[in-house]
Amino acid sequence: AHLCAIARDFLRGYAPRMAIYHLSAGFVSRSSGRSAVQSAAYITGERLMESRRDLVADYTHLKDRVLFSTTLFPDKVPDKLKNLNIWDKLESYEDRYGDTRYKTQASQDHYKGSSQTAQTIELALPKELTPESWQALVLDFAKERFVSRGLVVTVAIHKDEGNPHAHFQISRRALNKQGDWSWAKDRGIVSKTALIETRALWAELANQALEREGFSVRIDHRSYLV
Repeated sequence: AHLCAIARDFLRGYAPRMAIYHLSAGFVSRSSGRSAVQSAAYITGERLMESRRDLVADYTHLKDRVLFSTTLFPDKVPDKLKNLNIWDKLESYEDRYGDTRYKTQASQDHYKGSSQTAQTIELALPKELTPESWQALVLDFAKERFVSRGLVVTVAIHKDEGNPHAHFQISRRALNKQGDWSWAKDRGIVSKTALIETRALWAELANQALEREGFSVRIDHRSYLV
């Protein structure tokens, strides 16, 4: 018992403390009645117009919880596209894709009613870090993992008391420098293997930030907590 106590004290003094890891991934899917426009408005606390269904997504009443939000674009995308209306353009493109890709009205309607337009990620932010550090951390993560592949990412940090967290909405299609969406969706980034890599990268970047700020606490993506 004495040796166990010594070992416990040693580990408390010298080993990094572990924090709870949380990262959950999903999709914005039309089959659930959602759109990328609605989702972007919700996480950013904004009011956005969705052209294809002629509706307004207004979440400005939730704006107070949003500590920071921005939308990241690949290099050389035209400046006129660099705003939240990009999600409305993506939703409209999905309809055009469905009409071009499929030959019958039934198959076109099925695609347009069930299309996945964006990937979503929600993750916990280390409470030890400052809001400025959170902002730098989520931007580094988004750029390295998603924007580098030509994808558009809207990022929002929510400052819920006791539960600071970040939302990422990631386009399923790349956007090129002419402002055109890719014909094929990026299926590689949403695979099971890619999700494991995404989880590992977040842990790596978060732990680097914690170390830079002088904290011994660490997160571990291998946890069963997702």
